[in-house]
Amino acid sequence: MKNKILILLCSCFVCCLVNAQTYTDYVGAGHNIGVTVTTSHDQNPNNDGSTSVDGFPVTNPDALADASRFLAQATLGYNYEMIQMTAAMGYEAWLDEQFSLPRLSMMDHMLAVANTEPEFDDEGNITASMYTFRSAWWEQSMRNPDALRHKINYALSQIFVISAFGSDLFEDIGQLSASYYDVLGQHAFGNYRNLLNDVSLHPSMGLYLNHMNNPKSDPANNIHPDENYAREVMQLFSIGLYELNPDGTRILDGDDNFIPTYNNNDIREFAKVFTGFGDGHPEGAWGAFSEGNISEAATIPMKLYPEYHETGPKYLLNGQVVPAGQSGTQDFSDAIDNLHNHPNIGPFIGKAMIQFLISSNPSPEFVGRITEVFNDNGQGIRGDMQAVVKAILLDPEARDCNAINQPTSGKLREPIIRYTNFLSAFNVAPIELTFNSFMNGWHGSTGQIPLFSPSVFNFYQPEFQPNGPIASQDLFAPVFQIHNSSTSIGYINKVDDWVFRDAPMVFEANPDDPEEEEASAIVDLSAEIAIANDPTALVDRLNILLAAGQLSDNTKTIIIDAITSLTDPAERVDLAIYLVLISPDYAILK
Repeated sequence: MKNKILILLCSCFVCCLVNAQTYTDYVGAGHNIGVTVTTSHDQNPNNDGSTSVDGFPVTNPDALADASRFLAQATLGYNYEMIQMTAAMGYEAWLDEQFSLPRLSMMDHMLAVANTEPEFDDEGNITASMYTFRSAWWEQSMRNPDALRHKINYALSQIFVISAFGSDLFEDIGQLSASYYDVLGQHAFGNYRNLLNDVSLHPSMGLYLNHMNNPKSDPANNIHPDENYAREVMQLFSIGLYELNPDGTRILDGDDNFIPTYNNNDIREFAKVFTGFGDGHPEGAWGAFSEGNISEAATIPMKLYPEYHETGPKYLLNGQVVPAGQSGTQDFSDAIDNLHNHPNIGPFIGKAMIQFLISSNPSPEFVGRITEVFNDNGQGIRGDMQAVVKAILLDPEARDCNAINQPTSGKLREPIIRYTNFLSAFNVAPIELTFNSFMNGWHGSTGQIPLFSPSVFNFYQPEFQPNGPIASQDLFAPVFQIHNSSTSIGYINKVDDWVFRDAPMVFEANPDDPEEEEASAIVDLSAEIAIANDPTALVDRLNILLAAGQLSDNTKTIIIDAITSLTDPAERVDLAIYLVLISPDYAILK
């Protein structure tokens, strides 16, 4: 069988969350009676793109493909029933329902995972490591109904980057990751100003970018405030490097040069603001990080130690001066306001979110519309992330199914999202009580694990341009920065494990040796096996479920021909899934 698969691969492809359960008690419940579903999908020229829904489920293939595309943008994964329910209730109703769901705590998930085999520190607290956090991340990804929040949470984690990469402290103390992830989730549908505030005060960020225990100037001893966070909070978390028009294009000076948003003096002034903040634990002290209570301290915002805060005026952006004589907390608040009110923040953050959710190359018009919403949600509020997320996902450019025919639209799916998409599609379930995967082998194959980027610049940069047609047209393809000869083959090998080795998720008994692993989850392919006697029907279902209806006729023909030669239904399903998941049509989400 293996040789047959390899032959098929060589001949066919020489080029290039929801959760595991069905929650019918809330998604689509009561919203699907007498609904008319309309889609712009044009794959079927004999269908006008609309169908009346009087009851559940929707069966119109164009409507299902369109709903699958929407969910691929809005979630980390979903199953067939979720596609049907979303098509029935409509996208705005689905969004509103998602916004109303209670936030579920990553910290609670992590401690629940840790409780399955508890270990304790010297203070009697249950210990949780980076690996416990990763298992909890899977628990939240695969089991919980708040699929939209989890997608936005994950996107924000790639803007406000912290990482356990290369850090023994972050590896040992999972609370540093879980608590920080909760802060992102708390503000995913809140206000960007509050998000920026709380991220800046979180001990994980303080440790990662060096503004925890950042002292005031002491020229006699050649001590000056650390400038790392002051630089990155501007460059990466708020306004970017260059002044922008509302549509995200760069403003030019009289000599047609880009205009920097800040200079070294600005960095030094902001660095003064970020002095005097340290361990927020009640027993904490300046200069250390609560070694005896570090698991608890990891969840408590930093507090000001006034004697270490730089006094005097601070000269911020756009002429704003923070006056001398006020408290360090007021200095901090003024600086956050200064960044939040900068005209760059709307187009900078808006375009970044569009790139994560919809397309690597959004039009200036698309960015401009999102900037308008960021600047004013219609009720005079600036920075309303719920309004921004909704505007992005419902924007005409996001919802136009003709994008499938536009070579510059869409984006390469991130490896981890291809993985969560697969697991959710086939209702993954843990073999034991909880999902358990350290993901070291996955990282070695694909270079991507949540909160484990190699630097503050994330796994890839938003303006990355791979050599060739993309760069020659001055287009961007961020995710291609981690798509290379090693990771592309590594991903294919992982798909082989999922499908042919019955190992959709593995537990690594020894985190330092990914080879010591065993399957820790199973998927349910019964619905696909039930129709495997009809290769066309099987491929049509997988096209909707996995590829959002975007498999080309040629790709579908290749897969149908490949599986038709097999007689065993399970083997047909395995090979069909494998070929869809490694196809270029699936890799690029239009």
